[in-house]
Amino acid sequence: MNPAIKREISLDAIHGDVNEVESRQSITTDKLPPPPKLPSLTGSRFWAAFLVFLFHSSLASDLAPFSDPTVQHIFTVIMGKAGWLGVSYFFILSGFIMVWSAKDNDTVGDFYLRRFAKIYPTHCLTLVMAFIIGAISIYQYKLWTSNLLLLNTWVDDVHYFFVGNRPSWSLCIEAMFYLSFPFLFRVMKAIPKKFDLPGFTIVTAASLLVQTYIYLWVEPNTMMGAFPISQQHFWISYIFPPSRIFEFLAGMFAARLLMNGRALILTKTASLALLAVTYIGSMYIPYQFSMSVVFIIPVCLLIISIAGDDLKNRNTMLNAKTSVWLGEISYAFYMVHFLVLFYFLNLTAGRKFSLPEGIMLLVVALVLTVSFASFLYKYFEVPMMKLILEKCRKKGFLILRKPA
Repeated sequence: MNPAIKREISLDAIHGDVNEVESRQSITTDKLPPPPKLPSLTGSRFWAAFLVFLFHSSLASDLAPFSDPTVQHIFTVIMGKAGWLGVSYFFILSGFIMVWSAKDNDTVGDFYLRRFAKIYPTHCLTLVMAFIIGAISIYQYKLWTSNLLLLNTWVDDVHYFFVGNRPSWSLCIEAMFYLSFPFLFRVMKAIPKKFDLPGFTIVTAASLLVQTYIYLWVEPNTMMGAFPISQQHFWISYIFPPSRIFEFLAGMFAARLLMNGRALILTKTASLALLAVTYIGSMYIPYQFSMSVVFIIPVCLLIISIAGDDLKNRNTMLNAKTSVWLGEISYAFYMVHFLVLFYFLNLTAGRKFSLPEGIMLLVVALVLTVSFASFLYKYFEVPMMKLILEKCRKKGFLILRKPA
């Protein structure tokens, strides 16, 4: 393995953050030169968000545009696992990227601040947009305040699960990842690299064991309605943040395996084929297991294969300029897509359409979502990151290097 692979890259290169940090007490202890960038992973983020878009567009509560019951059923079945896969991809990728990009001159406080500046302003803006379009009432203050504080998925109540801007539930889990990463990374740094593969195996097996325990021993209650699973099982297996930590840890170990030259690097064709087989197979296993644990291994292998293309300097669709741009706006895309679908659902008053008309409606919704996301990224997300970091620099909370 090229020694350059063992170097760590900036969060800026992957997440579109706008500044680097110089500080005193670091998350890491090794002083290593800047590593190669992984633009293909940035490009891949859009496709994960697109899967979530398709998943939500297939749900009757969000759009489900087709009037022909057979067509709509096929669409729903095909897209029925896309949302789970897309979210798992994001969670695993978060662990991978944070290990790969951890910097030797980074402090815990600086890391938290950059994550806050990247994630929270857009969350607040889209919550306001949810009020404007009627996705939530201002009088439901107990619900939306829990969402505003990113605490709603810690509540065992279906009314809290998807309150306000529905996709924002996943930010509660990402917030837990961010808060725990400095500690988890220190622990992982102490693990000899020869134990990376056993560590990956253990966290994957632990995820399966936890899901099995929930499946067998947690008492079911009222069914979710849209999904064939009880609210209790859905919450504790999918929404409750600690139950998703295994995906994050798997991503962390996957990054270590690649950095230490111990990863199995499949071709993208092989890794995508494995993921496709897993996706189809997930339709025939108990629903609870199809929402997260089944995707851990194939997603990790896909992420490693995508990163491998960049490490070998291959030009691919994912690291093309347009793909990287789409990846940069993917967070904004993820955060606005439900609002667009909800608006179209209200605009059409629940009306259903023929196959060509329904496809056209989805295309229009997609184009509008990309357009809004691009605008939001350029004129709100990036400026707000800069503003927050600049304010903190002036107040002495953060020391920033000038871009090279």
